[in-house]
Amino acid sequence: LIQFLAQPLEEAECEMIRLACRGAGTNESLLYPIICGRSNEDMQVLKKTYFEKYEKDIAIALDGELSGDFEKLIFYSLQAAEEEFNEEYHTEEKADEDADAFYEAGQGSWGTDEGKMFKILVNSPPEYLKMVDAKYVEKYGYSLWRAMEKELRGYAEKAAVFTFGMKIKPAETVAKLIESTMAGIGTDELGLSAAVVRYQRLLPEVTQAYEELFGGKTLEKRIKGETSGRYEKLLVEIISVRE
Repeated sequence: LIQFLAQPLEEAECEMIRLACRGAGTNESLLYPIICGRSNEDMQVLKKTYFEKYEKDIAIALDGELSGDFEKLIFYSLQAAEEEFNEEYHTEEKADEDADAFYEAGQGSWGTDEGKMFKILVNSPPEYLKMVDAKYVEKYGYSLWRAMEKELRGYAEKAAVFTFGMKIKPAETVAKLIESTMAGIGTDELGLSAAVVRYQRLLPEVTQAYEELFGGKTLEKRIKGETSGRYEKLLVEIISVRE
């Protein structure tokens, strides 16, 4: 945690990516919250910083580390191709068409066209994705989030739902991410540290969202129950400073 805090955020994120790919196997749960849900500008900064720090393109570094639908979504995200919202282009009619396209890529066909789903998800600006989601609910009875849960599996599902959440409800999404690092037996301290550092600018909103999501329990109390010693004190201090 101290090592992450001792350097600029973009450099810390690059180190997180390297850690996620170190050794046998890839730590997907550490990787996707860093890559997915970024703005175009943030993605360009990350790619530039990674190249300057390690003299290697981030896409090349990740090639061979990933596979399947999860790999598709990560590489769609790396393209930094989110459109700028334009009322004349991002119309109700287009939202209706993209809701149908999303359905046909998943529930409405034999097999799932993940590429088409990911393209709509990643390239849509938040304002427009909300329009597509509303149309989807109106026409098919449940949200894009629920559709992705039905059609995707494993880390591809988690990363897609996370991407959707970061565009629609970022504070709630990060609150759920932080909780996931402490759920079950034992705490994923690396994942927790990465989440707190990566999203420290959002922490005031995240702490409020956490209480609303988890029955009034504060994030500080949850962290104190799952960590100890200097690590616990430092995490609590970060959250307190950001509130």
